[in-house]
Amino acid sequence: MANMDTDNYSFCELAPLYALEMLSQTERAWIEQQIAEYPELAEELAAYQSAVTAIPYSAPTLPMAANLKERLFERLELETPSSQGAPPSSPTSPYRAVRSQDLDWQPHAVPGVEVAIVHADLVKREMVGFLRAEPGVRYPWHRHAAIEEIFMISGDLVIEAEVYGAGDYIRSLPNSCHAPFTVGGCQFFFHTSMDDEYPELAASLRR
Repeated sequence: MANMDTDNYSFCELAPLYALEMLSQTERAWIEQQIAEYPELAEELAAYQSAVTAIPYSAPTLPMAANLKERLFERLELETPSSQGAPPSSPTSPYRAVRSQDLDWQPHAVPGVEVAIVHADLVKREMVGFLRAEPGVRYPWHRHAAIEEIFMISGDLVIEAEVYGAGDYIRSLPNSCHAPFTVGGCQFFFHTSMDDEYPELAASLRR
C-alpha cells in the first residue's frame, strides 16, 4: 500500500488487511496503537479473524489484488466505509453479549469442523469462540503457544486416551502438543492463542 499520513488512516479499512498480514510496518504499528488505546476495537476484529482462521500464519505473503478490500468487505457482508475518521467512542454498555442464534459459524480448514469466533485480541494474540465437529473428526496435531482452555458443551473429545464430555474443563499448558479427536461429534467453548503451530494443517494447505 502507498504511504500516507497516519491522520488519514481508517481503522475499519486497515483492520481486515491487518488480519491478513498485508499492511506495512507503519500501518501495523498504527493498528496496534489504536487497539491499545481503544480496547473495544478488538471486538471489531472478531469477524475478520473468523474469516482467516483457516489460513496458516506461516503462509508466505502474496501480492495484494487491487480490489482486495472491496471483495473482503463484500465477503463479510459489511459496508465499505465511505469516510475515514477517529476511532469510535467507548461503548455505553460494560459488556458484550452474543446470542447463540447469532453465532457466525464458519467452515474450518479441517473437514467436518466449524468455528464461531466471538472475541479476538490482536495485541494479546488470543481468540475466544466455539468449535463444533462432526462424528469421527480428528483435529490435526498442534503445539500450543500459550495456555488453551476448553469447556465441553456436548459430545465427546478424546485427548491422550482420556474421554471428556459435557461440563468438563480442559486446560493445556504452553508448548503442550496433542491431536484430539471425537467419536460421536462434539461442541465446546475455547480460549486459545492465535499463534499455535499446526504443521500438518500447514503442509496440507500448501499442496
